[in-house]
Amino acid sequence: MVEPMRAAFFDLGTNQRTPHCLRALREAAARHRSAGDLVVLVLSRPWPPAEAAALGVQADLVLHPEPPAPTHRPAPNGAEPPVTVIEAITLLGLDPARCFGYVDHCEGLRTLRVVGNPRVIGVDPELAEHASSHGWPVLEDAQQPAGQSRSQGSQ
Repeated sequence: MVEPMRAAFFDLGTNQRTPHCLRALREAAARHRSAGDLVVLVLSRPWPPAEAAALGVQADLVLHPEPPAPTHRPAPNGAEPPVTVIEAITLLGLDPARCFGYVDHCEGLRTLRVVGNPRVIGVDPELAEHASSHGWPVLEDAQQPAGQSRSQGSQ
């Protein structure tokens, strides 16, 4: 039996990354690509082309979330699911439990809640708190293996 394809969703919303975090992000994307995983870039805000290219993540698919309707009121703490990520998982026939999510902003918590392998990029205090309380790995620098945090040694 053939296992369904995996995907790594890189839900990026901030441009405030340290060089170490950027390196860890690129290494994680390269590792997924070499494993045959689909690399998906989720852009949570409009990105100038030069800024997106500077990430150095070769994406197989780029998702641009649709802007909310003018009458839409967001749920507290980003409780709403990321429709574009769920749609991609459904349309591509992916098993969400086998997918990875990497986020660098609090709104990205929506993505982490729908994948089986959540990861936090960077050192945002609120994200770090969520990662700690859920046991999610944090990619803080390039010296630690992607998918691991200083406090957690396994994937």
